[in-house]
Amino acid sequence: MLLLFLFLGLVVFVTLAILSSGISDDIEEVSTDIQREWSNQTFTQEELTSFQNLDSDSELSLIELSSLANVEKKQSIFWKNILNSRENHMSKWSKKSAESVNADITRLFTSLRSRCLSAEIELPVSSSKSPTIGFGDTSKKPENNYGFGFSSYDGFWPSFSEEEAKILGVQAKIVKEMVEFITQSTIESQKLSIVQILREAAGKIDLTHIENDQLTMGVEQQLLLREKGKLSSLVFLITIKGQSKHARNFMNELRPPFMLRNLTVRRDLVEAEPSRVVNDFTPNPFGGSGEDFAPPKKESLPIVKDVNSEFSFLIEYITEINNGVEQLFTSKSIWEKGDPEVLEQFFTTSGNTDKIEEAKLLITNGE
Repeated sequence: MLLLFLFLGLVVFVTLAILSSGISDDIEEVSTDIQREWSNQTFTQEELTSFQNLDSDSELSLIELSSLANVEKKQSIFWKNILNSRENHMSKWSKKSAESVNADITRLFTSLRSRCLSAEIELPVSSSKSPTIGFGDTSKKPENNYGFGFSSYDGFWPSFSEEEAKILGVQAKIVKEMVEFITQSTIESQKLSIVQILREAAGKIDLTHIENDQLTMGVEQQLLLREKGKLSSLVFLITIKGQSKHARNFMNELRPPFMLRNLTVRRDLVEAEPSRVVNDFTPNPFGGSGEDFAPPKKESLPIVKDVNSEFSFLIEYITEINNGVEQLFTSKSIWEKGDPEVLEQFFTTSGNTDKIEEAKLLITNGE
């Protein structure tokens, strides 16, 4: 019995020792795992601390996005009023061939010359190159062939591309409207004349033929609104000669998309002749008292003679406006994981509902 108990005790001891050794290894391994997970949890918590205000930041971002959408809407309304697409010749342009534009410009010459003639507006007359003959009808006035910025194309039309012809056609319509403004600025019994109408070249072909009608700008570039990729325009320089009321009437006619960017006035002052002495005294050949003597009268003349002034208007005609909303589609960070509802709300509030479908399509393709 004693030996049996000793043997059983030894077996139990050995078994427990073996079990203890195995459990100890498991406990150590589990302890290591627990320590590792604890470290990971601590690291994760440290990382999450930077996102603990994520909800409030998201709400604040949505508020700021709504504010930005309202600003964009106001700007969009402002620039749409400036563009004035209902009256904008570039926006209303219907596709035409270069030959059709040529016909329009040819009719423009006759129309504007007749309009200025009926409004008694003087036009620049090109000097004749024919020799002067000392007899004949000297009272005949020279024929007026002013081209209103398109002198080179009066009877001549080079081969223009469709795009360049389009710009020329739009410029012609703009010039026609500005000349109509000038004719509406006339004042009865006060002379008004057009000194010059200059325009920008419509393209490479036009640049080689525009000659004296070309508008060349220097520091005036800084006065323009246009900016590459954001705003496009056509620029003209109109010079008229008349009274200040003529200039005011003309400026009152300008409305968007016409933008007056600069006004210069050149006033000619002509010195009058010196005052003359007028002697009303007629000497009496038979003599007489000194009381009969009348002192000479001095005729007063103005020191300065008032004449007409030359008014030069730098006019920028807005043809296209890009509010930059399309640039949102070029950044993957915006639409790659974007929220369709948030973008739809932004485009709706900002007045760009036509961009919603495009934005949704980009988000869908990004997913």
